[in-house]
Amino acid sequence: MATEITMPQMGFDMTEGVIANWLKAEGEPVNKGEAIAEIETDKTTIQIEAFGSGVLRRILAQAGAKVPVGDVIGIIGEPGEALPPVKGESAAPAATPSTSTAAPPVAAAPAPATETAPVGMVNATPVAQRAAQKLGVDLTSVKGTGPEGQIRKEDVEAFAAAVPKLEAAPAQVTPASGRVIATPYAKKIATEQNVDLREVKGSGPEGRIVAADVQAYASHAPSQPVVAQRVAAAPTAGRKPLTRIRQTIAQRMTQSKTTVPHFYITVQVEMDAALKLREQINEALKSENIKVSVNDLIVRATAMALRRFPNLNASFAGDAIEQRDQVHIGVAVALPGGLVTVTVRDADTKSLKQIAVEMVALATRARDGKAQAGDMGGQTFTISNLGMYGVESFVAIVNPPDAGILAIGASTPTPVVRDGQMVIRNIMHVTLSGDHRVTDGAEGAQFANEVKRILENPWGLVL
Repeated sequence: MATEITMPQMGFDMTEGVIANWLKAEGEPVNKGEAIAEIETDKTTIQIEAFGSGVLRRILAQAGAKVPVGDVIGIIGEPGEALPPVKGESAAPAATPSTSTAAPPVAAAPAPATETAPVGMVNATPVAQRAAQKLGVDLTSVKGTGPEGQIRKEDVEAFAAAVPKLEAAPAQVTPASGRVIATPYAKKIATEQNVDLREVKGSGPEGRIVAADVQAYASHAPSQPVVAQRVAAAPTAGRKPLTRIRQTIAQRMTQSKTTVPHFYITVQVEMDAALKLREQINEALKSENIKVSVNDLIVRATAMALRRFPNLNASFAGDAIEQRDQVHIGVAVALPGGLVTVTVRDADTKSLKQIAVEMVALATRARDGKAQAGDMGGQTFTISNLGMYGVESFVAIVNPPDAGILAIGASTPTPVVRDGQMVIRNIMHVTLSGDHRVTDGAEGAQFANEVKRILENPWGLVL
C-alpha cells in the first residue's frame, strides 16, 4: 500500500517548510525509519523519516520548494503499484507489460512534463534526476522525449549543453538589499567547497539557491579560493544578512518584549546537596554511559514545581488563561546561527535518567541539523541556561506562548553566613521572567522558591 510523505509540523506556529534536499531519488528503495529528506523551517533544518518501506515512487516537491504543513511531498510504494491521486490527478495505474506496438490515441497521450506538471512535480527517471542535480539543471525547464513525456538522462544532457555555462551566468538571487537566498544545505555545501554564493545562480523558487546549484557551480568553477578573493574586495564586508533562524528570533523576541508585560524575580539556590546527589547518580549510571547534568536536575525540578503552580504552565488567550494539562519543558540550545528550543515532553512524569538521555538526543539532533518531528515546539514553559558560559545571572525574554521562562546562571562557590558562621556554598542564581497578564509577582515568587526548595532538598527528584 502506498505511503504518503507529508510536510511535518515542527512547532505550533509552523505553517510551511522548504524542501532543503532529497536524500533519496525516485526509484530508489526506502526502509521504514530511514531519513528520506531534509526540511528547512524558520528555526532549523530537520530530517524527516519514511513511515513505510518500499520504493520512492514520486517526488512531488523538488528541492527549494516551499510547501504548506500537511501537504504531500512524496509517495512511497511498491514497484508497479497504483498510486493514489494527488491534487486532482487521477490515480496512476500499475505498470503492466504490453506487447502492442500500436501508438496510443492522440487524445489520451499526456503532454510533456514541462507543460502539464504542477510546481514541484516532474516526470523524470531517477538517472535523469541525478544527472540534473550534477549538472545544475532545473527539470521543470526540460522537455522529455521518453514515454508520456518522461524526462531521460539524454534530455537533461542536451538541455545542459544548450544553455550557457554557469560561470557566465549572473547571480540572480541577490536582491537590492544584497541578501543571498539559499537553503541551509546549500550554504553548508558552499562552505565545504569554498563557493561564494553570490556567484551562484539559483534554480529554486524566486531564484533560491539549492544544493544542486552549488554542486553544479563547484564542478565548473576555477580551483582558486573564490570566497577569500570576494570577501577581500567586497565593499559590504561589514554586513551580514539575517539567516532564517535569526529572522525568526528577531520577530518573536520583538513581539514578546513589545506585547508581553514582563516581571522578573531572582532567587539564590544553594546547590551543594544537588551537586553531591548528581555525583552519586552518575557513579551509579557509569556502566550505562549516562550522565545526568545540572540542567537535567533543573528540568525535573521545574516540571515538579509547575504541577503546584498551574498558572505558570499556562498561556494568555485574550479573554482567558489557558492552563495546560501536560508539562512540556522547552530548553534553549545554542546553534551557530542562533538559539532553538527543544522540548522534553511530559517532563514531570520522567525520571532524571530519562530526561538525561532525551536531552542528549534532542540537543545532538538539533546541532547536527537532524531534528525530528516533535523535537521542537509545543513547550509549556522554557529554561535558558547560560551557566556553562560562566554567566552568574541574567534575565531572559518570555518565549511565547509560555507564561514564563527561567534564566539559569552558573553554580559558583560563594561566601555565605550559616548559623552565624561564614562558610562557602555553591550558589546558583535563578531568575524568573513572567507574563504579568497570566500571573503576578507574588505567585511568581512562590513558584521560584518552590524550584529552590526542590533543588536544595534534591532527594525529591529521585523519589
